Amino acid sequence: MVSSLTTTGPTAMIASPDDRHPNLVLPTSSPAVRGLKPKSNHLAALIDKLNAAVAQVERWSTLEDRLSDQFRRTAGAGPKVKGGVTRASKLIRDGEPDLDMPASDWFYHSRESIEKNQAAALAGADRAEDRAEVEARSASLLADWDAQEAARDRAKPPGLAHAKRMLNKAHRAWTAAEDAIVNYQPTSLTEAVELMAYAGRDEMRSVFFAPGEGQLKFMMRNIGDAIAKFHAQAR
Repeated sequence: MVSSLTTTGPTAMIASPDDRHPNLVLPTSSPAVRGLKPKSNHLAALIDKLNAAVAQVERWSTLEDRLSDQFRRTAGAGPKVKGGVTRASKLIRDGEPDLDMPASDWFYHSRESIEKNQAAALAGADRAEDRAEVEARSASLLADWDAQEAARDRAKPPGLAHAKRMLNKAHRAWTAAEDAIVNYQPTSLTEAVELMAYAGRDEMRSVFFAPGEGQLKFMMRNIGDAIAKFHAQAR
Protein backbone atom coordinates (compact mmCIF):
# COMPACT_ATOMS: atom_id res chain seq x y z
CA MET A 1 0.00 0.00 0.00
CA VAL A 2 1.33 3.44 -0.93
CA SER A 3 0.37 6.74 0.65
CA SER A 4 1.57 10.26 1.17
CA LEU A 5 1.52 9.75 4.93
CA THR A 6 4.66 9.36 6.96
CA THR A 7 3.11 6.21 8.42
CA THR A 8 2.93 3.42 5.88
CA GLY A 9 -0.14 1.34 5.33
CA PRO A 10 -0.53 -2.41 5.85
CA THR A 11 1.32 -4.83 3.62
CA ALA A 12 -0.76 -7.20 1.49
CA MET A 13 -0.09 -10.92 1.47
CA ILE A 14 -0.60 -12.31 -2.02
CA ALA A 15 -1.50 -15.82 -3.04
CA SER A 16 1.32 -17.45 -4.99
CA PRO A 17 0.82 -17.88 -8.77
CA ASP A 18 1.15 -21.65 -8.52
CA ASP A 19 -1.50 -21.97 -5.82
CA ARG A 20 -3.99 -24.68 -6.54
CA HIS A 21 -6.73 -22.07 -6.19
CA PRO A 22 -5.54 -19.43 -8.68
CA ASN A 23 -8.55 -17.14 -8.11
CA LEU A 24 -8.01 -16.94 -4.38
CA VAL A 25 -6.75 -13.72 -2.80
CA LEU A 26 -5.60 -14.40 0.71
CA PRO A 27 -7.02 -11.92 3.25
CA THR A 28 -4.34 -9.57 4.56
CA SER A 29 -5.74 -9.14 8.03
CA SER A 30 -6.50 -11.04 11.22
CA PRO A 31 -9.60 -13.26 11.56
CA ALA A 32 -11.39 -10.56 13.55
CA VAL A 33 -10.82 -7.99 10.82
CA ARG A 34 -11.76 -10.41 8.06
CA GLY A 35 -15.22 -10.55 9.59
CA LEU A 36 -15.77 -6.85 8.92
CA LYS A 37 -17.96 -6.30 5.86
CA PRO A 38 -18.99 -3.01 4.27
CA LYS A 39 -22.58 -1.94 4.78
CA SER A 40 -23.01 -1.53 1.04
CA ASN A 41 -21.79 -3.80 -1.73
CA HIS A 42 -21.51 -0.95 -4.23
CA LEU A 43 -18.04 0.06 -5.41
CA ALA A 44 -18.53 3.71 -4.46
CA ALA A 45 -19.32 2.72 -0.88
CA LEU A 46 -16.20 0.53 -0.71
CA ILE A 47 -14.02 3.38 -1.95
CA ASP A 48 -15.61 5.71 0.59
CA LYS A 49 -14.82 3.17 3.31
CA LEU A 50 -11.19 3.01 2.21
CA ASN A 51 -10.89 6.80 2.16
CA ALA A 52 -12.45 7.03 5.63
CA ALA A 53 -9.97 4.49 7.00
CA VAL A 54 -7.07 6.40 5.48
CA ALA A 55 -8.36 9.62 7.04
CA GLN A 56 -8.36 7.90 10.43
CA VAL A 57 -4.78 6.71 9.90
CA GLU A 58 -3.75 10.26 9.07
CA ARG A 59 -5.56 11.64 12.11
CA TRP A 60 -4.15 9.15 14.62
CA SER A 61 -0.67 8.95 13.11
CA THR A 62 -0.30 12.71 13.50
CA LEU A 63 -1.32 12.55 17.15
CA GLU A 64 0.74 9.42 17.85
CA ASP A 65 3.83 10.98 16.26
CA ARG A 66 3.46 14.14 18.36
CA LEU A 67 2.91 12.29 21.63
CA SER A 68 5.69 9.77 20.91
CA ASP A 69 8.12 12.60 20.19
CA GLN A 70 7.07 14.30 23.43
CA PHE A 71 7.61 11.01 25.29
CA ARG A 72 11.08 10.53 23.80
CA ARG A 73 12.12 14.03 24.78
CA THR A 74 10.72 13.65 28.31
CA ALA A 75 11.76 10.10 29.12
CA GLY A 76 15.04 9.99 27.24
CA ALA A 77 16.63 6.78 26.03
CA GLY A 78 15.07 3.41 26.74
CA PRO A 79 16.10 1.05 29.56
CA LYS A 80 19.54 -0.51 29.61
CA VAL A 81 20.80 -3.09 32.07
CA LYS A 82 24.47 -3.67 32.81
CA GLY A 83 25.39 -7.14 31.66
CA GLY A 84 29.03 -7.18 32.68
CA VAL A 85 32.48 -5.73 32.05
CA THR A 86 34.64 -6.24 29.01
CA ARG A 87 38.18 -6.97 30.19
CA ALA A 88 41.04 -4.67 29.29
CA SER A 89 42.96 -5.77 26.23
CA LYS A 90 45.76 -4.72 23.90
CA LEU A 91 45.24 -4.27 20.18
CA ILE A 92 48.42 -5.12 18.26
CA ARG A 93 48.67 -3.50 14.82
CA ASP A 94 51.35 -4.03 12.18
CA GLY A 95 53.54 -0.96 11.86
CA GLU A 96 51.50 0.92 14.43
CA PRO A 97 51.87 1.41 18.18
CA ASP A 98 49.95 -1.06 20.31
CA LEU A 99 46.58 0.26 21.38
CA ASP A 100 45.49 -0.34 24.96
CA MET A 101 41.75 -1.03 25.24
CA PRO A 102 40.56 -0.26 28.78
CA ALA A 103 37.94 -2.32 30.56
CA SER A 104 34.42 -1.11 29.83
CA ASP A 105 30.86 -1.87 30.88
CA TRP A 106 28.48 -3.51 28.42
CA PHE A 107 24.69 -3.38 28.56
CA TYR A 108 21.54 -5.16 27.49
CA HIS A 109 19.25 -2.94 25.43
CA SER A 110 16.23 -5.25 25.23
CA ARG A 111 14.44 -7.68 27.50
CA GLU A 112 14.63 -10.29 24.75
CA SER A 113 18.44 -10.17 24.81
CA ILE A 114 18.49 -11.00 28.52
CA GLU A 115 16.10 -13.91 27.99
CA LYS A 116 18.09 -15.17 24.99
CA ASN A 117 21.36 -15.14 26.92
CA GLN A 118 19.66 -16.90 29.82
CA ALA A 119 18.44 -19.68 27.52
CA ALA A 120 21.92 -20.08 26.02
CA ALA A 121 23.57 -20.15 29.44
CA LEU A 122 21.08 -22.73 30.76
CA ALA A 123 21.70 -24.91 27.71
CA GLY A 124 25.41 -24.94 28.52
CA ALA A 125 25.04 -25.50 32.28
CA ASP A 126 25.44 -29.15 33.31
CA ARG A 127 25.17 -28.85 37.08
CA ALA A 128 22.05 -27.91 39.01
CA GLU A 129 23.94 -25.25 40.97
CA ASP A 130 25.16 -23.66 37.72
CA ARG A 131 21.64 -23.54 36.35
CA ALA A 132 20.39 -22.03 39.61
CA GLU A 133 23.08 -19.34 39.39
CA VAL A 134 22.09 -18.52 35.79
CA GLU A 135 18.42 -18.27 36.73
CA ALA A 136 19.15 -16.06 39.74
CA ARG A 137 21.33 -13.72 37.68
CA SER A 138 18.74 -13.54 34.89
CA ALA A 139 15.95 -12.85 37.39
CA SER A 140 17.98 -9.94 38.79
CA LEU A 141 18.66 -8.53 35.32
CA LEU A 142 15.01 -8.85 34.29
CA ALA A 143 13.84 -7.19 37.52
CA ASP A 144 16.21 -4.28 36.82
CA TRP A 145 14.88 -4.02 33.27
CA ASP A 146 11.24 -4.10 34.37
CA ALA A 147 11.84 -1.46 37.04
CA GLN A 148 13.46 0.90 34.53
CA GLU A 149 10.69 0.29 32.01
CA ALA A 150 7.97 0.91 34.60
CA ALA A 151 9.62 4.17 35.64
CA ARG A 152 9.89 5.24 32.02
CA ASP A 153 6.27 4.34 31.31
CA ARG A 154 5.16 6.72 34.05
CA ALA A 155 6.50 9.55 31.90
CA LYS A 156 4.23 8.68 28.97
CA PRO A 157 1.96 11.59 27.97
CA PRO A 158 -1.75 11.04 28.59
CA GLY A 159 -3.39 9.66 25.49
CA LEU A 160 -0.33 8.02 23.92
CA ALA A 161 -1.47 4.45 24.57
CA HIS A 162 -4.95 5.29 23.26
CA ALA A 163 -3.51 6.93 20.15
CA LYS A 164 -1.42 3.83 19.42
CA ARG A 165 -4.46 1.57 19.79
CA MET A 166 -6.57 3.76 17.53
CA LEU A 167 -3.79 3.97 14.94
CA ASN A 168 -3.52 0.18 14.85
CA LYS A 169 -7.30 -0.05 14.52
CA ALA A 170 -7.25 2.44 11.63
CA HIS A 171 -4.53 0.47 9.86
CA ARG A 172 -6.58 -2.71 10.20
CA ALA A 173 -9.62 -0.93 8.78
CA TRP A 174 -7.48 0.32 5.87
CA THR A 175 -6.36 -3.22 5.11
CA ALA A 176 -9.89 -4.60 5.38
CA ALA A 177 -11.23 -1.90 3.05
CA GLU A 178 -8.51 -2.61 0.50
CA ASP A 179 -9.28 -6.34 0.71
CA ALA A 180 -12.95 -5.61 0.05
CA ILE A 181 -12.14 -3.67 -3.13
CA VAL A 182 -9.70 -6.34 -4.34
CA ASN A 183 -12.33 -9.05 -3.90
CA TYR A 184 -15.28 -7.02 -5.23
CA GLN A 185 -17.44 -8.63 -7.91
CA PRO A 186 -18.80 -5.97 -10.30
CA THR A 187 -22.58 -6.07 -10.55
CA SER A 188 -22.83 -4.16 -13.82
CA LEU A 189 -20.79 -3.28 -16.87
CA THR A 190 -20.49 0.28 -15.58
CA GLU A 191 -19.05 -0.94 -12.29
CA ALA A 192 -16.64 -3.22 -14.13
CA VAL A 193 -15.32 -0.26 -16.09
CA GLU A 194 -15.14 1.95 -12.99
CA LEU A 195 -13.33 -0.75 -11.01
CA MET A 196 -10.79 -1.20 -13.80
CA ALA A 197 -10.22 2.56 -13.99
CA TYR A 198 -9.84 2.80 -10.21
CA ALA A 199 -7.37 -0.08 -10.04
CA GLY A 200 -5.33 1.28 -12.94
CA ARG A 201 -4.72 4.81 -11.67
CA ASP A 202 -1.11 5.90 -11.42
CA GLU A 203 0.34 6.34 -7.95
CA MET A 204 -0.12 9.93 -6.87
CA ARG A 205 -0.73 12.00 -3.79
CA SER A 206 -4.01 11.12 -2.06
CA VAL A 207 -4.32 7.79 -3.90
CA PHE A 208 -4.29 5.19 -1.18
CA PHE A 209 -5.27 2.07 -3.10
CA ALA A 210 -2.16 0.30 -4.34
CA PRO A 211 -2.55 -3.50 -4.17
CA GLY A 212 0.21 -5.89 -5.10
CA GLU A 213 0.68 -7.46 -8.51
CA GLY A 214 -1.07 -10.69 -7.53
CA GLN A 215 -4.09 -8.80 -6.25
CA LEU A 216 -4.29 -6.67 -9.38
CA LYS A 217 -4.23 -9.80 -11.54
CA PHE A 218 -7.03 -11.27 -9.44
CA MET A 219 -9.06 -8.08 -9.91
CA MET A 220 -8.52 -8.18 -13.68
CA ARG A 221 -9.77 -11.78 -13.76
CA ASN A 222 -12.83 -10.73 -11.77
CA ILE A 223 -13.48 -7.83 -14.12
CA GLY A 224 -12.96 -10.00 -17.20
CA ASP A 225 -15.39 -12.61 -15.88
CA ALA A 226 -17.96 -9.92 -15.14
CA ILE A 227 -17.64 -8.34 -18.60
CA ALA A 228 -17.96 -11.76 -20.23
CA LYS A 229 -21.11 -12.46 -18.20
CA PHE A 230 -22.69 -9.11 -19.06
CA HIS A 231 -21.79 -9.56 -22.71
CA ALA A 232 -23.44 -12.98 -22.77
CA GLN A 233 -26.57 -11.57 -21.12
CA ALA A 234 -26.80 -8.82 -23.73
CA ARG A 235 -26.91 -11.23 -26.65
